[in-house]
Amino acid sequence: MTKIEFVDTLRRNISSVNDYAFVNETVEYYQSYIESAIRQGRDEEDVMEELGDPRLIAKSILASRGIGSASEITDEDVQGTDDNKVHINTRSGKQFAIPAWLAKVGVIAATVAIVVVVGAIAIKLLPVICVGILAVLIYRFFRDNF
Repeated sequence: MTKIEFVDTLRRNISSVNDYAFVNETVEYYQSYIESAIRQGRDEEDVMEELGDPRLIAKSILASRGIGSASEITDEDVQGTDDNKVHINTRSGKQFAIPAWLAKVGVIAATVAIVVVVGAIAIKLLPVICVGILAVLIYRFFRDNF
């Protein structure tokens, strides 16, 4: 796991606190720690291994703030990360995950829908625009020549 992956996973997993200052301070602390260790000559992989799973760290942080319980942390939480999922936070503070492929399909579908709508509007307006341009050109021709 890289520093960027670690920080992103940590931020994503503690964002349910809905205290942006706390989330930013926590993430900045870990970023500073990692960068300081690397500047001291340690290998990034070693630092990441020392810190462990960012999801486990996030659960511990949330438990210390009274959100969840440290006893809820299972072996499954420590094994791997959800790299193939997109985590979405709702306004009510709940978080859900959807497969990354589904999120990509949604973005592509939305893009295609926008292009189709804009194209349909442009096709409907094209005759009006052409007539308007033609009228302006004829007006300028007669104004300048007569």
